[in-house]
Amino acid sequence: MNASAYFLVVAGILIAKCLGFVRDIVFASVFGASQYTDIYFQVFGMASLIFTGIGGALSTLVIKNLNKPENANPIAQKKYVAGFITQTALAAAAATLLLYVFAGPVVDIILPGLDDAMHHEALTTMYIMLPSCLFVIIAYIMSGVLQNCGVFFITSVMSLPYNVVIIASLMYDKISITAVSIVTTVGWLLHIVMLLPSFFKKGYTPFGKPSGLRLFKDNREIIYIFISSMMFQLVFMIDKACVSSDSGAASTVNYASNLFVTISSVFVVAMSNVSYPSICRHFESGNKPMVRKCLQYIITVLFAIFVPFILTVSCFGKEIISLLYQRGEFTKELSDTTAVLFCIYTFGIFGYVCQELFNKVLYLDGKYKYTVIGTAAAVCIKPLVNLLISGRGAVPAVAASTTVIFTVYAVCIFWAIKKSIGNYINKELAANIFKIILAGTAALGVYIAFDKLQITLPGGRFGFALLIVLCAAAYFAVLAATGCVKYIIRKQDALK
Repeated sequence: MNASAYFLVVAGILIAKCLGFVRDIVFASVFGASQYTDIYFQVFGMASLIFTGIGGALSTLVIKNLNKPENANPIAQKKYVAGFITQTALAAAAATLLLYVFAGPVVDIILPGLDDAMHHEALTTMYIMLPSCLFVIIAYIMSGVLQNCGVFFITSVMSLPYNVVIIASLMYDKISITAVSIVTTVGWLLHIVMLLPSFFKKGYTPFGKPSGLRLFKDNREIIYIFISSMMFQLVFMIDKACVSSDSGAASTVNYASNLFVTISSVFVVAMSNVSYPSICRHFESGNKPMVRKCLQYIITVLFAIFVPFILTVSCFGKEIISLLYQRGEFTKELSDTTAVLFCIYTFGIFGYVCQELFNKVLYLDGKYKYTVIGTAAAVCIKPLVNLLISGRGAVPAVAASTTVIFTVYAVCIFWAIKKSIGNYINKELAANIFKIILAGTAALGVYIAFDKLQITLPGGRFGFALLIVLCAAAYFAVLAATGCVKYIIRKQDALK
């Protein structure tokens, strides 16, 4: 990997995520925050949780297995992919039918306390969204195959049609939540449509004999990876369920957590998509020193991105949320609450980096126990913590406890990786982290100076953007002066 490939993927994901922003903004303007939106977000979150989680696990497993010695032959790779997709499609169809049977109890779990009318609405929404199981899983497998082939941009923008059709549906006057749910399911199908041309161009086919696969080993690994990739989604769902009795609170948690994940994923998912095939090849060839170099570079780049992200949200969170969401049914009170939650969740960023990227290093070494046990512990502890602090007005405390759990998880994963590949934290990495913190301090100093001097910037509601630019200028000036920018450019080929 080089910097140009990474930033190309960042650009692609940014385009797709910007449409996702627009989708959420339009949705908030049309529906605001109510029991109907709580139902949509919880059911959508449940569908997205299971299906994208399994799809992501399968994508990771496909990349890992395609780099095994037995799949070094291109013909063997194509046969493996065709059989894997066929087998998975059959299993997904069976799982979907099973979920239809247990849809009622699932609704009771994720949306407790609904009256009969709202329970029926939630059940209908669940029935509508369940068919997307097959679409999502196949799309993610195809995406993993294409990433392993070096096709990064098209996989980064595969959600474009999905967001477009939902936004288009929201333009209709008085559209119902049920209608949006139908469009959402169709949107998942369009992921496959987006990827098929590139998939066929690389010589792959989604149809083949399901026999000959390592069924037990693959299925076991899928379960481990699936569980390990579910921490954020499950914990956010637990938070929303905890506050669902307070009308609209679950929606504010959804807007805040979704915005946090959306922005974070632009950079983390891009880095994961581009770097994981390279890390996998180095690991499978036994070149652990190169794996350590890869991680040092990745940590430096992501740290340089997320320090200003945290500072921006901490200093300008209310202005950003107000600008994005405060219109129509989304009032100032909802905007302020969402901004506070957004800021709190942002400090859990390093847990998100571990779940989406660094966990994969442990997968390569078969060290699933760390990720599985860590995820299980977080998911089991979270409801107990929420129970202790729940009640009207306790939403910020619920969010804060989530951030603490994410951070503890990150520390444990970083320690586990060291046991797997050796000490990857050297003097050069420590020096780069110090330089980035120094640059962040300079940017924060600019903000504090303007705040203390009470300088009013032109632009009215958009005036804060000028201050962000000034803070960013100070940040990048220090990064350049300390040589950190030079390191990132010079070491960009570390992941090849």
